[in-house]
Amino acid sequence: VLRSNNHKCLRVILNCAFNPDIKWALPEGEPPYKPNPLVDLGNVLYSDIRRIYLFLEGGNPNLKQLRREVLFVEYLENLDKDDAKLILAIKDKKMPYKNITKDIALSAFPSLFGESVR
Repeated sequence: VLRSNNHKCLRVILNCAFNPDIKWALPEGEPPYKPNPLVDLGNVLYSDIRRIYLFLEGGNPNLKQLRREVLFVEYLENLDKDDAKLILAIKDKKMPYKNITKDIALSAFPSLFGESVR
């Protein structure tokens, strides 16, 4: 199923969730944000996944921590509410879909941990 839905966005999400070398430069837990009330925003995550590096250690070392956290809240507020919950879960290294494990992700994409999240 993962291979049949192969997309850069999916691989970045799996990489950020399971790769032990990827560390989030954000505090653990859920920041105060307002879930987006609009519907049909599934495409936003696909187009904005390229910005995820801003929230990872080493992603943009010139970004001040307060600015990084503000950008993250804005990022979440632009996403579909379910996609925002997914990003929050992988930020804390928890995959909300119990059937998707590290082993399954690596089985589907053996070179996953060697891929860039940019």
